[in-house]
Amino acid sequence: MQQRCEVCENFRPEGDLKPGRKLEEVSFGSRRVLLCRAHAGIARNSGVTSFEELRELYTESNGVRSYVPRRSRGDVTRSAGRRANDHA
Repeated sequence: MQQRCEVCENFRPEGDLKPGRKLEEVSFGSRRVLLCRAHAGIARNSGVTSFEELRELYTESNGVRSYVPRRSRGDVTRSAGRRANDHA
């Protein structure tokens, strides 16, 4: 499976998957975000310096959700569940 920009993937899950598209891994503290050159450039030009600012920059127009997920793709931690007999 080809890697995609995290903003593009959440903005248009089914579209704009071009083979060989250049991606940049941008670090914000311990969180690394994979962005296409366009979204990385917009973030740079907007002066984004923190992960929270990046999430705010790429928020839906009505301001409810961000197109940048809180968790990274590799973060597969699961809770044990709400009840003692729930399994992770």
